[in-house]
Amino acid sequence: MKQTVRYFANHGAENTDEVIEAVAERLQEGDIRTVVVASSTGKTALKLAQGIKDMARVICVSDPPWAGRFPESPGISPENQAKLEFLGVEIIDYMPYASMAYSWQALENVYGALDLLVVAYNAFRIVGGNGLKVAIKVGLMATNAGKVKAGEEIISIGGTGGGADTAIVLKAAFSCDIFSKDPEKRPEVREILAMPRVKKW
Repeated sequence: MKQTVRYFANHGAENTDEVIEAVAERLQEGDIRTVVVASSTGKTALKLAQGIKDMARVICVSDPPWAGRFPESPGISPENQAKLEFLGVEIIDYMPYASMAYSWQALENVYGALDLLVVAYNAFRIVGGNGLKVAIKVGLMATNAGKVKAGEEIISIGGTGGGADTAIVLKAAFSCDIFSKDPEKRPEVREILAMPRVKKW
């Protein structure tokens, strides 16, 4: 494994093409079969699917249920949905990623933490800004939705405000297992493929 991590001077959609290049390069190693991408409108997922062709299964994860309240989260348009489906992209719409509902097994996690939103919104951002937070979040959402098996290694892609600026290799897990007493159940960022140096919370 000789891949070089791609660090960007700034965050944002301007890095999308290079993120897709980094993902395609990593997929050539042949050990990862699934790519999960955050895409509120479907635009970034389309670009990814076209960029990596048939190198991997692509799962497009849109916004969680509460995002519909905001005008910047309009959801996947019917036109983009049709294009994604034509390309064989699987779509996950409005799947929660962390909440009290996913923390019911508080006795099963190390800290007895009841609200995992604190982790998703803040702790991930300390390391990788909003892009890393989103990449981890969509990996959890895909697992929660049953599209990815817990423990499977996937490539997960996130962005800051639009497009893509972060790509990681993630050991998938359920949201409720972030702090599991069993380390084997916890998610892990195994590799960073691309990330902005200047972060945004």
